Amino acid sequence: MYQQMKRDTSTKINIGILDDHHIVLQGIQTALENFENISIVCRAESKDDILSELEHLDILLLDINLRDEDGVTLCKQFKDSYSNLKVICLTSFTQVSFIKAMLRNGADGYLFKNVSTDELITAIETVYAGERFLGKEVNEGLIKDSLEQNNKGRSFIPKLTRRESEILSLIIDELTNQQIASKLYISLSTVETHRMNICAKLGAKNTAGMVRNAIKFGLA
Repeated sequence: MYQQMKRDTSTKINIGILDDHHIVLQGIQTALENFENISIVCRAESKDDILSELEHLDILLLDINLRDEDGVTLCKQFKDSYSNLKVICLTSFTQVSFIKAMLRNGADGYLFKNVSTDELITAIETVYAGERFLGKEVNEGLIKDSLEQNNKGRSFIPKLTRRESEILSLIIDELTNQQIASKLYISLSTVETHRMNICAKLGAKNTAGMVRNAIKFGLA
């Protein structure tokens, strides 16, 4: 689902929203639409629906858990393709592994979905000014994680073979099974077997789950 709003030609901050829950899209728009310095240019539920609008945006509010998409990967793709685009992750994913992954992939801000309207506006204005913004709870999570890492060893991490790690990296880069087979000079059935093994080790049911869990365990 995609909705294009009336584009503002003044100096307003042009915002796009990508989230696969219609009620969330509506809620964010309702929270922001009365602020004079903000213009909601578009809202979309999938990558394909928003691609044509990215060049017109100053800031994209991006969720991580999208239907058939991975917000962490999309963040990097969007930032690589549109150098002036700012991305604020607005998600229910509170795990520090996802925060770090989004920041590594170029996110300019990270907020949880329980954020207040005032903090969301502050984040938008801060990021628009060229600075990074992390929500209060996000910062607290990073600090807590840092302290825990100093006090104890890392928890269990699935162990992948060298070949599995190689294939996982190519899957994250969005190569198909056939492309992976050609690149590594192995059979398609071998790739499929490795893929099933990776899913089993990471406790994932599909590619999106595989990518999310790889990030969670620090393997991506």
